[in-house]
Amino acid sequence: MLLDIDTEVFDGDDHLPVIEILKLVARGRHDWSPTGPEAVRAASFVATLYAAKIKGPDLKLWATKAVEAAADRGLPAAARPRSRRGFAVTTGNVGAVADDLGKPAVLVVENRIGDGGFVQAMAAALDDQRVVQALRKRWLKFCHSGGTGQMPALAADECRDFSLIIRVAMLLDSDRDDAAKPSPNDAKVRQAQRDGVPHVHMLTWRMVENYVPFQVWDRHFPHRTDKVKELRGMVPQQRGYKHLKVHFVGKDGKMPSPLMPEGLMLSEADFHELGPDVVAELRQVLAMIHEIL
Repeated sequence: MLLDIDTEVFDGDDHLPVIEILKLVARGRHDWSPTGPEAVRAASFVATLYAAKIKGPDLKLWATKAVEAAADRGLPAAARPRSRRGFAVTTGNVGAVADDLGKPAVLVVENRIGDGGFVQAMAAALDDQRVVQALRKRWLKFCHSGGTGQMPALAADECRDFSLIIRVAMLLDSDRDDAAKPSPNDAKVRQAQRDGVPHVHMLTWRMVENYVPFQVWDRHFPHRTDKVKELRGMVPQQRGYKHLKVHFVGKDGKMPSPLMPEGLMLSEADFHELGPDVVAELRQVLAMIHEIL
């Protein structure tokens, strides 16, 4: 998350939350791009920690690089674009901010293994290294709702773990069987938003499975090439709303788990093959995740 740290926090009475925030920045978990004077002030603060025998090699290295980067940018505070200002960290909220930033961001999904695995594979295929790293380092976690029924209440409950920066998002299926029909989950989206969930994305197509590349189905169903071929032959608007569980294994069958096979390398082209708007929507999902990281 992009931060805008007021250098007055370095003069406060409690240095522990300031140290915690700088450590998170130094490790690449959150971002702060200080101006020259701000970087110098931060470096001075880190130097006082060392003088007090409070050592942090990662902080010292970050402070040096921050001063160098600020000098390279050469922009005085007044010249910095306002659009690049992040969440304001002040003497009045530094403790709450440190608590919130130290917790993992939460993406509420219907199925932690299936949907979570899809998000991870999709982020890697679209080369979103920020999300890939966040998942690898557990800076982002999936919350399993077990279906759409309890999702709004569960997402709202996750929001209560944060006091100031609500780092929670919700991703759900539309469950629509036709593009012209409203989603039975529209009310759940509105409920989540009313209950304070800041970021919600409902998929345009029916389910996450409808966004799974053909390569995955080739791997899962090597003896059902007819079904995969039939799926490939459909136009995107037909395939996007088809119930793929019924298509592959019947109403009472069981789909493969995990949804995304381990070790299968996918690319952006594999997702683009599904339809002209698929990659754009998936990048919207990733952009939503960036909002909570």
